[in-house]
Amino acid sequence: MNNFGIMSLSLDHENHYIHQMAKYGHDLGFTLYHFVPSTYHPFTHTVKGKKYLPESDAWLESEFPVPTILYDRCFYHDDSHSIQCKNIIQWLKKQPTITFIGNGLPNKWELYQILRESKLAAYIPETFLLQSANQVNFQSLNPVIIKPINGSQGNGLYFIEKSKEGILVRTDKKEQTVEKIFSDRMTFNKWLNQLLKRSSYLMQAYLPLSNQEKQPFDIRALLQKNTQAEWKVIEKGVRIGEKGRIISNLSVGASIHAFEEWFRFTPFKLKSFLKQEMEEIFTLLPSILENSFSALFEIGVDIGITPDGSLWILDVNSKPGRKVIMTAYPHLCEKLYKAPVLYAAKLADDKRRNLDEKAISYRNNH
Repeated sequence: MNNFGIMSLSLDHENHYIHQMAKYGHDLGFTLYHFVPSTYHPFTHTVKGKKYLPESDAWLESEFPVPTILYDRCFYHDDSHSIQCKNIIQWLKKQPTITFIGNGLPNKWELYQILRESKLAAYIPETFLLQSANQVNFQSLNPVIIKPINGSQGNGLYFIEKSKEGILVRTDKKEQTVEKIFSDRMTFNKWLNQLLKRSSYLMQAYLPLSNQEKQPFDIRALLQKNTQAEWKVIEKGVRIGEKGRIISNLSVGASIHAFEEWFRFTPFKLKSFLKQEMEEIFTLLPSILENSFSALFEIGVDIGITPDGSLWILDVNSKPGRKVIMTAYPHLCEKLYKAPVLYAAKLADDKRRNLDEKAISYRNNH
């Protein structure tokens, strides 16, 4: 039996997904574990978490050696627990006995610097690292969007616009869009500088990514490697936010639609050209990322289209959620539950083959 560990910042995170994965993992010869990296004990090389018991289809709380194959599903923020888990994972990645099924991507700023120099540069909105409120220049950019360098699910994203009344700041909370008007630049700068003390932020020109009904929308594509280590587009789904919202994230009540069905009724001109552009992105992106960083298993790509038909890469994520694809295409659920363990099985076979080849080579040379 191979040991396959799934890591998250809490044992309550993605429970349904992890449970389904565990059921398929057992059929492929894996013992499945779920743990939080901060429980790692450096002297015993053990962690505390849960072990999947196939005979009762349940989980047993236990302490166990770090599994040999790991799947990182940790979503980091700027808190101390995230930093602790991140440091432990970085250390585990250096251990020769441990294999990660994907190594993850750096923060949004490092990612931007690679993508703006790549063949996909035309699809990347110009982005600035925001270190002081004085950098917000409304003569050159108005309105602007600022978002955290390590953010996910649209958390901490702000829309900022200068008007006659003052400086308007809006952000989406679960229940509603919250807005505040600063009457002068000094009070706005004070607010923004306080925000920048807590987290690092990026700034971009605001892109009008709404449909004719003034609903924000974006396209989420999920790419994964198959058992031959070839990248495949699993599917594309569309998130449509509530009217007047800034973002179309599920955390603030967006609806989900299958891409082709939605695309058929959109008013965009040159639809075949837009599809070609998307295919170009999905073909080029994995190799750009893996050549600059390290091996990946899956990528979530968020794409926006402005009313004039311009296509933009809004975000690239190495730990994508599956809700958009599973909701739009329920028949793909089983495939998505199986994919990580199938790929883990391929990596375990590769590792075994390499060890066998080394052993044969050693015997032949001695």
